[in-house]
Amino acid sequence: MRWLRSFLSSDVLAGEPRDVVLIEAVLAASKLSIPFLTLYLVQARGFDYATAGLFVAIRGLGGLVAVMLAGALADRFGEKPVVLTLLAGAGLSAAAIPQLHSTHALLLGFFLLGAFVNAVQPAFSSLVVRAIPVRQWTEVYAAEYWALNVGFAFTALVGGRVAVFAFDWLFYLEAAGTFVALGLVARILPQTRPRPQAARPRKPRRSLRSRSRRALATVSLAARDRLAVVLISSSLLFSMCLSQMTGTLPLDMEASGYSPDFYGYVIFWNGALLTVFQIRAGRAIARRRGMRILARAATVAALGYGLLALPHQHLVLILACLTIWTIGEMMDAPVRNAVVSALAEPCSRARYLGLLSAALTLGYCIGPWIGGWVLQVVGREALWLGTAACALLCGLIRRAITPRVERRMALSRQASLGSSGRG
Repeated sequence: MRWLRSFLSSDVLAGEPRDVVLIEAVLAASKLSIPFLTLYLVQARGFDYATAGLFVAIRGLGGLVAVMLAGALADRFGEKPVVLTLLAGAGLSAAAIPQLHSTHALLLGFFLLGAFVNAVQPAFSSLVVRAIPVRQWTEVYAAEYWALNVGFAFTALVGGRVAVFAFDWLFYLEAAGTFVALGLVARILPQTRPRPQAARPRKPRRSLRSRSRRALATVSLAARDRLAVVLISSSLLFSMCLSQMTGTLPLDMEASGYSPDFYGYVIFWNGALLTVFQIRAGRAIARRRGMRILARAATVAALGYGLLALPHQHLVLILACLTIWTIGEMMDAPVRNAVVSALAEPCSRARYLGLLSAALTLGYCIGPWIGGWVLQVVGREALWLGTAACALLCGLIRRAITPRVERRMALSRQASLGSSGRG
């Protein structure tokens, strides 16, 4: 435990953001159902693999819709009331899932659960920004990311044991943990008020069509940037690959005779690797060329997915493959946002990052659906070889556009230095 004490006392958690770490860890640890959704749908509800993937996609769709609304609601009504409302909705939705017996009601329940759970994170991050001094933002976000990985590792370890006992209790315990997080937010974090709006001349109400046109215009600049669109599309492909860890890997292990707790141990290994090495890996990678790292990340992950197609599903092989693609994930995560941000002008970075976030969410939404269908119709070898091919295609795309992206990033740095020199 000496390494853990030294880590907790290091600059990773400097600035005393312990309240944020505590709440974020509880939030992540309470999401017990996420890694086991497909197993629950197949074993407890009797759905086939493709239908289970569809349910996970519906849950992701709810999250995609809600994430786009959460920021606007937080700005209008204040972050803390919105976070508390979303947490209450997430807890109630989780508790209701085992009580929904018809397919249509269960689909609606999954949509609402995904909406409430996914909308919490951006609103909570905004609340943290309002509650923490600017000088501590970097430390707080590093601690927040670390706490998410700790919570995920806990979820994997405990959730597997709970699933062996009774799948329904995954949702009941998730609801209980969510209400604990609600109580912590209500007690610890300060109240916030809506941001004041500057006084502006009264304008006539826009029609629904004009408001829709204006909303589309907010992302049109990024969407017209072909280089950025290609790069973001490669991240969509990569997120579809990463989604197989919680989408089809549990189904594949179940078909090979492994119980849910063994699957829990496997994905605990993923969370443990990220917890211990992610921040240090990010610091080492920061000194290297971002696009080359992104291309190598996808190629490394492709190797892990491809090896998983081997016929002998020994637990050691599964852990080795998971380790390989987790290394690819660690290489990709810290660089992706930085490269996309560097492609954008300062005034349009939010739009570029918004497109990236939407692409990642879409990948995690449709990846399990496609993977479940392939596993059911074609087989496990096709699933993992196809996933490896998808990751390799991502790496090839990134490699092909690397010279153009690096030239553009160099021009952006020169322009930034020139403007700062004139200032």
